[in-house]
Amino acid sequence: MENARELFKIIKRVSESLTGLLRQYYGDASYSEVVGLGVTGDTSRRIDIVAEEHAVEELRRTGLEVWVVSEERGLYRLSEKPDYIVLIDPLDGSLNYSIGVPFASVSLALFPYKKLNPQSIPEEVVGVVENIFTREWYGVIGHEVYVEGRLVNSYPMHRTGIASVYFDTIEELKSLRDFFRNRGWNLRLRVYGSASLESAYASVGKIDHFISLTKKLRNTDIVVGYVIASRLGAGITGDVSPSKVFTSNVVTVGRIAISPPERLISVTSFNETVQ
Repeated sequence: MENARELFKIIKRVSESLTGLLRQYYGDASYSEVVGLGVTGDTSRRIDIVAEEHAVEELRRTGLEVWVVSEERGLYRLSEKPDYIVLIDPLDGSLNYSIGVPFASVSLALFPYKKLNPQSIPEEVVGVVENIFTREWYGVIGHEVYVEGRLVNSYPMHRTGIASVYFDTIEELKSLRDFFRNRGWNLRLRVYGSASLESAYASVGKIDHFISLTKKLRNTDIVVGYVIASRLGAGITGDVSPSKVFTSNVVTVGRIAISPPERLISVTSFNETVQ
């Protein structure tokens, strides 16, 4: 089996190939056509299918013995005896992409097949989230975290007050506002539209919080941000757990918050917390 750095180089090459393809097709209205529903029940556009098929084919060409898990068609068994599972979101932010808003990303994470449904994050996991348009990237190699190739050893002390928040009701947003006010915390609300990238931002402290209250977030969306947050010591609260994230299928992980370690948010009992 390959070592972690070799594996990271492989998935980084796949990420670069995929982002190149997506930049090439950006602005072509024919790729925004809705063609059906993915395995998660979400709308699938032509570009979603094209991106997924490209990523799977690139992974096939690596020669690795892998199964690939993705949001459009689910599980691709590229080997009878897999060594690895690859969780991919080949276009996170497809709505932005399809309407001409240049904020979207690709995400890939690879871990050993023998570590399916673990109780803790696999030691050997590697992953990358890459911004399609700026090409900025956030990566993890085992316990090492990289931002644009620079090794990051710890979660930063600086606080921005920025929170990326996904919610279903105005009441949830009001409760969150009150929660912040009661603690004297700044709340500068942002919703960018690419959970993979936003969770990575929170995991390295570019923004203070990534909060999803919708219970719709999937393992393929947040796997890299989740691992980076854990490695750097950011606060992680909610329903998410390694056994939900590191699976051989697309799984809804529930509510989650990635936050500074001294500003934890109890999202699983949110209504009770803010009363």
